[in-house]
Amino acid sequence: MKRPIIVKVADVEGVKKDPPRVSRLLLSGKNVGAENASMGLNITEVGSMIPNHKHEESEELMYIISGRARLVIEDGEEVYEVGPDTAIYSPRGKMHRLENIGDTELKLVWVYSPPLPQHRA
Repeated sequence: MKRPIIVKVADVEGVKKDPPRVSRLLLSGKNVGAENASMGLNITEVGSMIPNHKHEESEELMYIISGRARLVIEDGEEVYEVGPDTAIYSPRGKMHRLENIGDTELKLVWVYSPPLPQHRA
């Protein structure tokens, strides 16, 4: 079976999460055969957040498309305000969260390398 190499966001069903946000897994081992990374899109509602989390086995890269956020690392050791056209690197094992502090949705692309176990074929 030939796998696609182009994926349109509109063709990927989003997973609704709590606190209110939607995550779409766009490129992964499951749909395009990617072996060393996975990529997706997250849209976080106004006043919501991507809660504290860390990835012991993966680095996470993020790129903010639109909106404004507060990036909190290790429960406040480091705090940054970020907006559009900002890239973020989260190393393995670092606790982090993104709080939508703007008046519009926070829209960002994320990449895990290596991919999370649930993103593998």
